[in-house]
Amino acid sequence: MKTIQKFSLLIVLLLPIIVKAEVKEIPFTLDDRDRIIRTEQKIEAVKTEMTARFEGVDKRFDQLFNFLWAIIGIFTTTIISVFGFAFWDRKLSLAPLKREDEKLKSVLMEYSRSQPKLAEILRNAGML
Repeated sequence: MKTIQKFSLLIVLLLPIIVKAEVKEIPFTLDDRDRIIRTEQKIEAVKTEMTARFEGVDKRFDQLFNFLWAIIGIFTTTIISVFGFAFWDRKLSLAPLKREDEKLKSVLMEYSRSQPKLAEILRNAGML
């Protein structure tokens, strides 16, 4: 057991020499500092450019949505106008037919007073 401990201690002590695990100091120069500053400036420029582009895209989407709402409004107005015209035209075109129908009914009722067979037919039809 002691031999294993001695061997382990020897390996632990000699490991830095074997592996060359020396700490080597890396100097930080002014060029490194300037390079970091230039990188930060470039990142800020990219951020500014991206912000401007996103704002442009947002404005474009707003314009597109406004245009879409205008198209929907025009379409809705057109549909309502077409239905309104159709109902108005139908009412206008059916009015003379209703007057003629009323005249025809009054003539038939008048004639049914002298014709009992016609009066019976009108009663069966529910007109008298």
